[in-house]
Amino acid sequence: MEDHTYSVSEITRLLKKSIEGNPEFTSVWIKGELSNVTYHSSGHIYFTLKDEQAVLSSAFFKYANKGLSFRLEEGMSVLSLGSFTVYEKRGSYQFIVAQMRLEGIGELLKRIEQLKKKLLDEGALDPARKKVKPFLPRRLGVVTSPTGAAIRDIIKVAMRRFPNIEIVLAPAKVQGADAAVSIIRGIEELNRPVHSIDVIICGRGGGSFEDLLPFNEEAVVRSILASRVPVISAVGHQIDHPLSDDAADYAAPTPSAAAEIAVPMKSELTAEIDYLSIRAQTALSSRMAYLSNMLSGIAGLRCFRNPREIVTMRELSLVDLEQKMTSALKDRVAAGRQRLLALPDLYRLWRTETRGRRSRLDVAWGAVEKLSPRGVLRRGYSLATDTRGRIIKSVRTVKPGEAIGVALADGSMGCTVNTIQREVRGGKEDAGKGKTKL
Repeated sequence: MEDHTYSVSEITRLLKKSIEGNPEFTSVWIKGELSNVTYHSSGHIYFTLKDEQAVLSSAFFKYANKGLSFRLEEGMSVLSLGSFTVYEKRGSYQFIVAQMRLEGIGELLKRIEQLKKKLLDEGALDPARKKVKPFLPRRLGVVTSPTGAAIRDIIKVAMRRFPNIEIVLAPAKVQGADAAVSIIRGIEELNRPVHSIDVIICGRGGGSFEDLLPFNEEAVVRSILASRVPVISAVGHQIDHPLSDDAADYAAPTPSAAAEIAVPMKSELTAEIDYLSIRAQTALSSRMAYLSNMLSGIAGLRCFRNPREIVTMRELSLVDLEQKMTSALKDRVAAGRQRLLALPDLYRLWRTETRGRRSRLDVAWGAVEKLSPRGVLRRGYSLATDTRGRIIKSVRTVKPGEAIGVALADGSMGCTVNTIQREVRGGKEDAGKGKTKL
């Protein structure tokens, strides 16, 4: 297989793509010693970073080195943040610096990151804990240097936006050894109810990383977190992001921006009030016109023009309805009376039917009486029963000397059988056969 052959420009372009597209060569910190430092008239700074074994060509362009707080000198040990790029025409690579700090700052950055992680683990930086500033504060508190540009910017912007605002300054040192204590004292003082502060701006007008160290102190951060009044952090440094920005309820890039966050524009509020007033008046006028038209329409109805006419019509309708009801009732009564008159004499029919039923009942009762045992007894018959109360139906069931009962129509008798006589078809039996004498 034939090896691929690159041109110089192709291989250089491939290297450029590999280096500039690799995250490992983007936004990296490099520690080294400065050499060959050149301040160009364009504002760019060119230099070499070196250590005991290698050198690295570097460039610090004008747009990036504006915030540099110290002058680069030969032999200075620094920490540089940047990315690598390949210059194709010379076939060389270069380190483009975005930020630079003195080497001793590395330990401070590490300590700040550790403190930030600690606060995050505690939940102290949770956005849910942040307080909401009032829409229209009456009194603004400021914790900053009384002689710095920050207080002048805040006063200028706040008074321009809302001339009625009251500004209370708590003078504080914003850099140096005593700055943290001074800032904490100012925040605590403005939190006293006697001052009636609605929102606090705490910050300074930018500076180097070292100048901003008080706003990374744990005591200052916890003082901001403990503030009863909402706090706006306004350090005024775009490159560095102090912990006070994370702890505050609001963070502004500059003191002027903090004043804009804290204080609304009075002219805008006035314009909005005027606009809402016009809308309210227009809506009220439209509503009044609508109700007036509705009232005029109601007033023009006949019931309001001549109410007596409506009452008269209702009276006529009521009289007509009463007459109809009376006529209908009379007709129904007359019809019912006619139906009653058409009925036969119920009493006479009842008497006739009752007599017929009683006559039939008497006949039936007489037949029952004649056929009943008691009726038979009244005709002269008697009923013989044995000692057990059973009817004697045959002479064969009794014996001479046996006691029997005889029931008559008007009573009963107890008797003793003396003789038994049997009837035969041809007459009485002879004494020897048909008659037994006991």
